[in-house]
Amino acid sequence: MIAGAGSLRADPAELAALQPGATTTRIAADARGEPERFTYAALPAGDQHGLLELSERLDAERAYTRRTIFDTVQTTVALALVTALLSYLLGSWLVGRPVRALVEKARRMAKRDFGGAVHLTSGDELAELAREMNATSDALVAAEVRVAGETAARIAAMEQLRHADRLTTVGKLASGVARELGTPLNVVTARAEMIAAGDITAEESRDYAGIIVDSARKMTRIIRQLLEFARRRDPRKEQGDVAAVARHALELLRPLAERQRISLRLDDTGGPFCTNLDAGQIEQTVTNLVVNAVQASPEGGEVDVRVTRERAGPPTDPGDGEAEWIAVRVRDRGQGIAPEHLSHVFEPFFTTKDVGSGTGLGLSVAYGIASDHGGWIDVASKPRHGSTFALFLPVET
Repeated sequence: MIAGAGSLRADPAELAALQPGATTTRIAADARGEPERFTYAALPAGDQHGLLELSERLDAERAYTRRTIFDTVQTTVALALVTALLSYLLGSWLVGRPVRALVEKARRMAKRDFGGAVHLTSGDELAELAREMNATSDALVAAEVRVAGETAARIAAMEQLRHADRLTTVGKLASGVARELGTPLNVVTARAEMIAAGDITAEESRDYAGIIVDSARKMTRIIRQLLEFARRRDPRKEQGDVAAVARHALELLRPLAERQRISLRLDDTGGPFCTNLDAGQIEQTVTNLVVNAVQASPEGGEVDVRVTRERAGPPTDPGDGEAEWIAVRVRDRGQGIAPEHLSHVFEPFFTTKDVGSGTGLGLSVAYGIASDHGGWIDVASKPRHGSTFALFLPVET
């Protein structure tokens, strides 16, 4: 039997089961509601059990626990802050600074500024990346110098080819121009001989002098056109009308066409057709296309030149989609071009003409001029149904 069991903080039945010498502990609230530890020990007392109850307040232990937890949290937070600060400082010095230098180097390279090498002495992966970027910059500088030299050489070679082709065309035009000059020269000679003979009146002398002046001016204009066409000069692009350039080229070629009894027709309705161009180079291109059409036409045939605005897409980059272009179409009614030759017509020195009739440079030079103006030349041909060459130039917006 347990005396005073009503005041116990534990189950009396559990306490009664304690063997002598055994103990048990319970935590319960005291009268003020504060936690308190109670320890019970069973004591032998004859045929009855005795219990020893020890009580201990937990205020100090709880305060110690709270202080320990607070100190632990405070220390952990302090260590975390110190670690973060050290990580930031070390990362900024060892990683951030080299990375910023590499990023700045990459930005300069993107702007084609390959100077200012990055020097890192750390010996890690970032230093190896810096060395590779410096080597890449040096290689790009060397490549740029090489490309500039090759480009200058290519431009010089193309200009020589264009000038040679221009002179070749001038030679072809010479016979037509000579015929064009023959009539006014005969008129000048005849009138001058009559004036020199003195067999005419004063009034007739004035009339003949006027005729001589008009004929001389006509010959001067023809010769000036031929010289302007043959003169070599650097390309100069400016606003111009493609139709006006085509019209001037046909005027220059008309004597050559008439000698072969070929009629030239120009359709430039719907103009103006203005764009940024080098008028001399575009005139050379149109002249090449028309001369080829005249040579391909049968005697008494026609060559049609039509200037229009069309929607088309560059054949070399169909992904760009269609846009509006200025097209100069030159159509002849000759024998056409064999299918096996169509893919080679713009290659340098390729020609199907008889030996001595052509250099094979005309269409190649013309295509190069079209490319320099942002355009291209297309060809469509069927045997015995003639050919159509189309020069495409971008519309100036």
